[in-house]
Amino acid sequence: MEVNGFKFGKLDVLRKNISDSALGIPAEYGIYQWVYWPDFDERTISKLQLVNLIKEYSKQNFFIEEEFLGTYKFRAKIWEQGFRENGNMFGLNDKSDRELEDYLSDPLNLPFFSAFFKEICFIKPFYLGKANNLRSRLSQHFESKSKIVPQIIAKGIPEKDIWVGYKKIGQPSPGSKINTIFEEIYSRRVKPGLTIKPN
Repeated sequence: MEVNGFKFGKLDVLRKNISDSALGIPAEYGIYQWVYWPDFDERTISKLQLVNLIKEYSKQNFFIEEEFLGTYKFRAKIWEQGFRENGNMFGLNDKSDRELEDYLSDPLNLPFFSAFFKEICFIKPFYLGKANNLRSRLSQHFESKSKIVPQIIAKGIPEKDIWVGYKKIGQPSPGSKINTIFEEIYSRRVKPGLTIKPN
């Protein structure tokens, strides 16, 4: 599947087929991103299943907690706020939650909602990076040599709901830092929750 120029695959499939010419990841220079999207079939999902899927999605937040130490006596911890933790879909207030549930009761509304849900999932990846060799770098992530997969496992999110996408980009001239600069610009604009960037 392709979204915004990135070729995406499910984490569980990519892990098993990383070197496959059709299903895998190329050993080329590029940028990659991770997205949480619990895809569903709008033709067969029941309203209860869909509501529960959205509530589970709404509970998951990918962020790094940061601590600020003041010069004097104050220190603070800060993290990105996700959906309100009120047990409703997308953290909506009770009235809006009921209205959304009523909307989802009509099967004719599900194709539109499915496209809307996909769009909001892919708007903001929770992690991104660049690599001289996409296959090698993503293999390190897949083998839990970074904190990404362990955090997904700790949250209880099925690998089939995590999508990893890559985009091949032109290799800069030797010694050039331009793609590192492009990665920083991209990260600062998109603000993925698990990507660490210095001030």
